[in-house]
Amino acid sequence: MEPKPKILIADDMDTFLKLEKMLLEHSGYEVIMARSGTEALKKIQTEKPSLVFLDMMMPDITGDTVCRFVKTNKSLQKIPIIMVTTRSDAESVTRCQEAGCDDYLTKPITKKDLFEKISKFLKPEPKE
Repeated sequence: MEPKPKILIADDMDTFLKLEKMLLEHSGYEVIMARSGTEALKKIQTEKPSLVFLDMMMPDITGDTVCRFVKTNKSLQKIPIIMVTTRSDAESVTRCQEAGCDDYLTKPITKKDLFEKISKFLKPEPKE
């Protein structure tokens, strides 16, 4: 049996983390959580997740800075990163794209949006 795909969710809002974790685990993914940019960076390097949802605004290091670091690191750059932002203005979108993110989502995120993004980057789970 193949290991479950690992998804890292980095967000400084606990309610958001818990909700996404519940949804994703229920769908058969292994979920890793980070509450800051620093923690996200450490976990990306140690856990090598299959996909990362990265909040743009975090208390220490912003999501676009974390993304830029990952995308310029040879051993990590293939990990897809979806930036999550509360703002959909052109400047925010440009910041995400310039950081090298693979896609972005605007909060509030619906279950449909979440799974559409996941299916874009991860192969669907084989049903037992």
